[in-house]
Amino acid sequence: MKTLTLAAMALASTLAGTAVADTVKVTGASTVLNVVISPTKGAVEKSTGHTLVIIGSGTGKGLVDLVEGTSDIAMVSEPMDIAVDAAAVAGRKIDPKAIQFFELKKDEIVFVVHPSNPVGKLSWDQLRDIHTGKIANWKEVGGKDQPIVVYSDSTTGGTRAMVKKVVMGGAEYGPTVKAQTSVKRAAEMVGGDEAGITGVGKGFVDAAKNKTVDTKRLERPLALATLGAPKPAAKAVIDAFAKEAKAL
Repeated sequence: MKTLTLAAMALASTLAGTAVADTVKVTGASTVLNVVISPTKGAVEKSTGHTLVIIGSGTGKGLVDLVEGTSDIAMVSEPMDIAVDAAAVAGRKIDPKAIQFFELKKDEIVFVVHPSNPVGKLSWDQLRDIHTGKIANWKEVGGKDQPIVVYSDSTTGGTRAMVKKVVMGGAEYGPTVKAQTSVKRAAEMVGGDEAGITGVGKGFVDAAKNKTVDTKRLERPLALATLGAPKPAAKAVIDAFAKEAKAL
């Protein structure tokens, strides 16, 4: 009996050790990755005991990974009703009711141009027409006689989906819009293009290379999401990121 008890204790200890050594895979929005996840990853791993595998792939791809079971948590950079639009672009129709949404903090999308661009203010109507291609030259909005070059988040990205639904009223992006691999890359491209413009999370703005255009405020949540209720390891990770996000 004593031997059996010791064996049971050893098994319990092994299982407990496994529980605190889980690997949690997190995929999705590059904005959430850069603003919240990357700066606090080390602290979260230390406090939870879990190993994190993080991949920035865009909101849409992150949600597809989640429902297909290849990730444990999705990073989402907009309300769920818009996030599912990004997932549809990534190839999967998702029922938002099946997703649990955990907001970490608020963020703001701003529109930036090259510092040399004299245009300092744009309405949402003007931004819509710029992104659809109806307005194609900066002189039409008070700038130089120069063709406008529009950059955007990846086609499955949440920032792109948010701009499309809220600012553009659901209108389609013009055929000449240059989709980048991430929001960060879009901001970098505008920093090197005097004719460029893009919508990015405020945290991606490099004041030396990007000039923010005055327009109506566009706020959005940065969040983590799970398919149904999160498993214990995922819940511990989400709670830890939520705690760290408050200090950012």
